[in-house]
Amino acid sequence: MALNILVLENNPNREARHATLLNAVREHFNNPELEIEYTRKGKPELKGINRHISVTTVEDKMICVISEGKVGVDGEHISRFTGESKTDFPAIAERFFTDEEAEYVRDGEDTGVRFAKIWIRKEAYSKYTGKGLADFSNFSVNDGERFYGKVNGVPVKRLNVSFPGSNEYLFAVAGDNI
Repeated sequence: MALNILVLENNPNREARHATLLNAVREHFNNPELEIEYTRKGKPELKGINRHISVTTVEDKMICVISEGKVGVDGEHISRFTGESKTDFPAIAERFFTDEEAEYVRDGEDTGVRFAKIWIRKEAYSKYTGKGLADFSNFSVNDGERFYGKVNGVPVKRLNVSFPGSNEYLFAVAGDNI
């Protein structure tokens, strides 16, 4: 089964965001009884159906990925990492990334975009495992020059999502069936 990608409207209100997600998933599966529960770390789980989901919210977009196997997705808007940003991305990379990943951020032009490319892959993998950000320094998605196709045997890759303006975003997905 290929990934199913739902592009939804994000809402800053948690309950409204959950309602949007729930309605979209119920419609997708044509199952008005379907429920979504959340783990203590906030990972959504479908109840009563043998499918997995992961969700990322970026500005006014909410992206939901549905798969037969475990899955994690993350995304960022590129503008957050370019232009007038005063953020010291190499310093953040030194703190949260592996040495090789920090080198990749530090040693190239456009350090913000390089940082974002690593961040979304690490976040997607962390959502896949359910371990969260605390696990970031325990695995690498990049050898200092290029991105790995797998992390600990799990495929991790760029995800193409299509909607108006999608070229201004970066997305990544990790999962068993991607």
